[in-house]
Amino acid sequence: MKNFKYFILFLSLITIFEITNSKDANAVDACDTNGNGEIEYATTPVGGCIAVGAATNYEITVKEIHLCTAAPIAPTTSTPTDLSNCENILTNSAATASSFAAGEDVTIAGTFTRPSDGAYTHAVIKFSNVFGITAAMKFDTDIDGGHSSSETGKFCKTIVSSGTHQTGQGHDLSFCDDNETAPGKLTETVKQFGKASDAFQACAINGQPTAAISGACLGSGTGGYLVDTDLKLATSSADVDAFNGILAFGSSQKVTPNTTAFTVRFDVTNGVAVAKTGSGTSTYIGIGPFDMTISVE
Repeated sequence: MKNFKYFILFLSLITIFEITNSKDANAVDACDTNGNGEIEYATTPVGGCIAVGAATNYEITVKEIHLCTAAPIAPTTSTPTDLSNCENILTNSAATASSFAAGEDVTIAGTFTRPSDGAYTHAVIKFSNVFGITAAMKFDTDIDGGHSSSETGKFCKTIVSSGTHQTGQGHDLSFCDDNETAPGKLTETVKQFGKASDAFQACAINGQPTAAISGACLGSGTGGYLVDTDLKLATSSADVDAFNGILAFGSSQKVTPNTTAFTVRFDVTNGVAVAKTGSGTSTYIGIGPFDMTISVE
């Protein structure tokens, strides 16, 4: 299992969850750009678009990874995720974050355990709901970044700051200027899927934000769940303590005596979401979707 310790970033076809400030990221298009690669601000929707390739660094905290031989039962408001058919293969007790750029290999913090031989159909991944993003982009016109110290210009970026995306509360922490300068890390706490103006939505089933019905989220397959301190499905933004994901493999992953590697792969190429704010006079830069796959070799 010599490659057990690496994050490998690549474009995956399986999405564990997708977050934007507005709606289902599967339905959010890439931002329109001109021939110079500048984002066309006039066509940037209030609902948001994906600034492809704008992230220079992404920070994710993976607390645990479990491999499952059958589909786990998702968390409800009264029960945590059922892990009875799962094996814990990673424990990051210190909750140390992993920071990386697209295409970069990094060591995942934590203690790894080789899974038992067998066929695994799902994975359960426990994340922190706090993400870090460092991103810079250029628009085709001068705009206001929305931050109190922001100037007006074509070059926009994240700066060293923090904000929370939750029901009833958004934040404008972008910085724009006439000159291109290095971005800083925005630390964003996610306590809501979908628009901050929407009623609380604790789930993103196959990329679609949704609210719980009778204490549970409808649907199956790949899903993201905002959970409380007891790892039960959160009932409000104020209740959110962490993020859990259930990843359904496209085909079962088999661990045999000949298995030599276990690889967790993330793609953050599309990890930046951009939206108009302030009645269309400024812009928001925040956490966008990332993809994840797990493979056994």
